[in-house]
Amino acid sequence: MLRDLLRSVPGLFCPEETHFYRWGQPYRTPQYRRQYLKNKTLEHHRELDGIAEEEVIELFERARSRREFTDGYLALYLEKQGAPADARWFDKTPQNVFGLSLMAHDYPVSRFVHIFRNPLNVVASLKVGKVMSLPDPVAAANYWRESVVIAESYRASHPDRMLSVSYEDLTHRPVTEVDNICAFVDVATPASDELSGVKPEANQFENVLDADEIRLVRTITESVVAEYGYNFEKF
Repeated sequence: MLRDLLRSVPGLFCPEETHFYRWGQPYRTPQYRRQYLKNKTLEHHRELDGIAEEEVIELFERARSRREFTDGYLALYLEKQGAPADARWFDKTPQNVFGLSLMAHDYPVSRFVHIFRNPLNVVASLKVGKVMSLPDPVAAANYWRESVVIAESYRASHPDRMLSVSYEDLTHRPVTEVDNICAFVDVATPASDELSGVKPEANQFENVLDADEIRLVRTITESVVAEYGYNFEKF
C-alpha cells in the first residue's frame, strides 16, 4: 500500500521486492547465489522490472558486494523505466530487515520506514496465505517478533534514520501518517486522491485464529508487544 502511494510521487521509483539484503550468507557465496539466482519468485520480480536474467547474472558476476550489485540493478531498472537523471529510488522488501545493519552501513545516508502491525493480524494473514503462506503459528509469530526486535533495536540507537509507523494509524489516518512519512524521507506527498482507496485495518484474526492460536501468539510476543501499544489482555 505504502509502496504504491510513494510510487505515485513524480521522480520516485521502486522496483519489485529485491531481497538483496535478506539473507545472512555473504554476497556471492554459493548459498547466496542459490537463494537469489535460483528463486522463481525473484525471477518473476525481475521480469516485472523489465530486467532479463542474462543482465542479472552479468551484474551478479561483476559486482564485488551487495552494494555494488544493488547499485547496478537499480541503475539498470531506472534506465528501463526511462527515469530522469535526478530520480530517487527506494526498496520495499520487508525481509530486508534481517540485513538492516549491513544495509544501513552500505547506504549511510539512507532512511528506513518501519511499519508494524498487530501480530494477531500478521499471523492470521500468514495463515490465510494470499501473499505469503506460513500456516505454522509459531513460525508466523516469531516472524513478527524477530523482525520488530531488530527494527526497534536499530531505531533506538538511530532515531534520526528510522521512523516507526503503526499500520493501524496509517490506515485510519492516511493523510496525516503519509505526510509524516514523506517529510521524514524528504519527498513530496502523494496527491490526496491517491489516498482515497486506503481502507482501515480490519481485525482479520477474529475470524481466522482460534483461542489456542491467539494464546500462543500472545505468549511468543508478550516480551515486546506492549511497546507497540497492543493489549492482548481481553483475548
